[in-house]
Amino acid sequence: MRPVLDFKNAADRESVKVPALRFGLEPELVAALVMQESGGKSDAWNPEPRYQWFWDVKAQKPFRRVTQAEVASKFPPADFPCRAGDRDQEWWGQQASWGLLQLMGACAREAGCHLEYLPGLCDPAEGLEWGCRWLAKLVSRFAAGAVSAYNAGHPVPGSPYEVSVFQWREKMRPLFS
Repeated sequence: MRPVLDFKNAADRESVKVPALRFGLEPELVAALVMQESGGKSDAWNPEPRYQWFWDVKAQKPFRRVTQAEVASKFPPADFPCRAGDRDQEWWGQQASWGLLQLMGACAREAGCHLEYLPGLCDPAEGLEWGCRWLAKLVSRFAAGAVSAYNAGHPVPGSPYEVSVFQWREKMRPLFS
């Protein structure tokens, strides 16, 4: 088990600050998302078996629309590609959120995540890198709606999630200034 991030610790702040700034993000916003999503626990993961968005790792484009029966099935579709291992690992990995930023596996793949296995996103450096990359993509697409889109897939202004993240950001500001 990895230790929980403590933003009172300079090294933990730096671990968030470096990838945040690399992608043009506010470090305190990224720290707020870490606290909202995982409570600072890098080994956090959450399966979401009804998730319906998948990324084709071979063609580097969205996987075809899946049917309700495929989502409900215990097995991935026969045409679902994998990066390594077997289709089950990739299928279930894309339907889970991983690490400090609880990045969905499919979103990580869309952002270009090259890890063979998606649980690698629980490594703090990998999870922060790919999570910041994904958030930056959302910022460029949705601007002010990026925070709620990180959670819902699309902007939901004023959502309880967004309000909570912004409250966390205000708590983080003094630590990063």
